[in-house]
Amino acid sequence: MSYFLAGILLFFASGMITIFLRKDEWKSIIFLIGAIASQFLILPTLFSSLVFGNSFSTIIFFSEPIGASALRLDPLASVFALIITIGSLLASIYSFGYMKQYYRGKYSLSTFYFFFGLLISSMLLVVIAQNSFLFLIVWELMSLSSFFLVVFENDKEDVRKAGIYYLIAMQIGASFLIAAFAWLSNLSGSYDFASFKIILNTQNYIAVVLFSLFFIGFGTKAGFVPFHTWLPRAHPAAPTGVSSIMSGVMIKTGIYGILRIILLSGVPEIHLAYAVFLISFATGVAGILNAISQKDIKKFLAYSSIENIGIIGMGIGLGMLGAVYNIPLIEALGFLGAILHTINHFIFKSILFYGAGIVYQNTHTRNIEKLGGLIKFMPVTSMLFLIGSLAICGLPLFNGFVSEFAIYLGLAKGFSYTSVSLNIVMLIGFSGLALIGIMAMVGFTKLFGIAFLGTARESLHKKPEEGSSPLLLPMIVLAVFIFVIGISPLLIIQILYPVLKQFMNVDIESTLGSVLSLYSSLSGAFILFTGITLIIFLVRKYFLKNKKVKQFKTWDCGYQVESSRLQYTGSSYSLPFLELVAELVPQKTIVESQHDIFPNEAHLKTSQHDFAERFFVQPILKFVRKFLTMFAWIQSGKMQQYILYGLIFLLIILIWIFGAL
Repeated sequence: MSYFLAGILLFFASGMITIFLRKDEWKSIIFLIGAIASQFLILPTLFSSLVFGNSFSTIIFFSEPIGASALRLDPLASVFALIITIGSLLASIYSFGYMKQYYRGKYSLSTFYFFFGLLISSMLLVVIAQNSFLFLIVWELMSLSSFFLVVFENDKEDVRKAGIYYLIAMQIGASFLIAAFAWLSNLSGSYDFASFKIILNTQNYIAVVLFSLFFIGFGTKAGFVPFHTWLPRAHPAAPTGVSSIMSGVMIKTGIYGILRIILLSGVPEIHLAYAVFLISFATGVAGILNAISQKDIKKFLAYSSIENIGIIGMGIGLGMLGAVYNIPLIEALGFLGAILHTINHFIFKSILFYGAGIVYQNTHTRNIEKLGGLIKFMPVTSMLFLIGSLAICGLPLFNGFVSEFAIYLGLAKGFSYTSVSLNIVMLIGFSGLALIGIMAMVGFTKLFGIAFLGTARESLHKKPEEGSSPLLLPMIVLAVFIFVIGISPLLIIQILYPVLKQFMNVDIESTLGSVLSLYSSLSGAFILFTGITLIIFLVRKYFLKNKKVKQFKTWDCGYQVESSRLQYTGSSYSLPFLELVAELVPQKTIVESQHDIFPNEAHLKTSQHDFAERFFVQPILKFVRKFLTMFAWIQSGKMQQYILYGLIFLLIILIWIFGAL
């Protein structure tokens, strides 16, 4: 455990050292060296916990009110710590190349790397803290450090607005956590997580209310509907390395918090299990619906993260329902699918954000409608982005299929239980998960097809170039993970046995026996298919060696000259689908054209509104503004009035003190 803590300290120290370095190049180098060195301290402990099911703990003593605080690394914490550690290393390598554009500029790289190191350290402390007071402190450090990273380009108004919106959302979520932890600590008489079990296991109304408070608090960080509206604002504003960490790693701390509370609660209350499942279902559908309508590539990926959080939540809800109805196979498949998809989402979402960063660095635009034909200039980046897109759609051979298949199996097994309410929810979940998969295909064919295929829709300031080695290396590593997990899923599933044993007091291997054999058969089929495909490719390459392949133009319906005006736009591609769900994704269309018979030009502008923001967030903000305006008279601008306020306050304090005596 001491090596693990030393690794956390090294991440923070690497960021701290950059403050004292003058050259921006050295700042990037030192932080990268620290990130690499931290792996040698952290990873051995993590693998020991995951492979052998070991738990490590230590106690750190603080002054009051924190007191003695336990730090514990169990298998559940190890999964999330592994995501944080590997994700941070890859983001550090990527940032080494990406942040070169800011060298000797107006933005401080010392600020970037200091808060980057603080963010990584605080995330690692979040998953091992077992004292509620300490947990809230490091949770707040995580939120504040990520806020300063979001507003890195602070001279831009939209970036500042996004940062403030994000910070307010995080503070609202934290207020629910503070209320829940304060209530629990008061009831148990301790800040230690272990003392909370007695309260949460009573299954009375207090436990239900506490779980609801925790779910709102952690769900805000994770991005569950309707607390998700900060994601599409914050992710595009941050530098791409930070965006990948926030989307692929940081929001998973919310998932960790929910799973930790479930572990402390034991068998959940039935209504909570149904609520978690249905909220997650709504989150998945809302996320991908809004993603399809986006023109900003980073906003698209941010909404896609909300969709995948919904899928993870459906797995958690399924596991909770399995525990409620005492069906071990459903419980195991639910939690397995949730945890496995947490890992998979980190992998393919990181590769997609890295690809989006390379695109933005070359084109200086995130607008999909202005892109096109990038595969001709950036073939490696394009193919890696395509691999990530196929994985996130849950197609076979890729890692996304493995985790979604586990949830599908759990939902299918739910039909064998004679409960009308359970059967209805399983039907909703099964059909909903299929719908989400179809919509993901629509969204990512739009994203990849419009941005990377065809021809450029607008002239760019320079010819796009392939990403440099530091930018491509993390994407290549993640692509390898995608194929390894996709083709050999049993490798990762077996590693997760110790985690599943924390949720279930049964033999995991025997419980999942038939499922493991099915995965084994699928793995064999995938390997065979991959082998045949590779052989065909090599044979073709051999016979065509030293031969010139003639290319013939196919029937083109009069398409003789390349023109971007004859291509689909992102809006036209997705419009037929969005018209079917217009009530859920409200759209605003503005047409500007000349009123001549043959107009020279015309303009069409479309914009979409997030349903939750329009009908949930905005009304609340409107009410708050209206309420605060009632007290506008207090801020009159007169110094005498402000002095009077101070005197009245002092008078009230004196009366209170003498009254207490």
